[in-house]
Amino acid sequence: MPDEPTELYRRWLAAWSDRHAALEPIIAAEAVGHWPEGDVVGPRGFARAIAETVDQFDSVEFDVQAGPLVDDGIVAARWVATCRMGDETMAFAGHDFVRVADGMIAEYWPAIFPVT
Repeated sequence: MPDEPTELYRRWLAAWSDRHAALEPIIAAEAVGHWPEGDVVGPRGFARAIAETVDQFDSVEFDVQAGPLVDDGIVAARWVATCRMGDETMAFAGHDFVRVADGMIAEYWPAIFPVT
């Protein structure tokens, strides 16, 4: 049974904190992620994009501050990520827009900003 959009989004955020999370169950084979650096396609493309970010840190934790809100197959949320590397802590705020089709992530648009 396909995941509900809010549960799918929860699993998506959890994948950012678990370097070994399998993305195939939640990312469609032809899903497109529209990162600022360029588009990625499919679970492997998403996994590479996530790894390029999280591999810079010892840990990444998300606090969802608004949402997830769901309307017509689109999930929207605002979050703050706390990233730790040794004794240093950095924070980033962001918004996610996720298009869900057939119970899987079909398209993703992030917006990410450093918190000062």
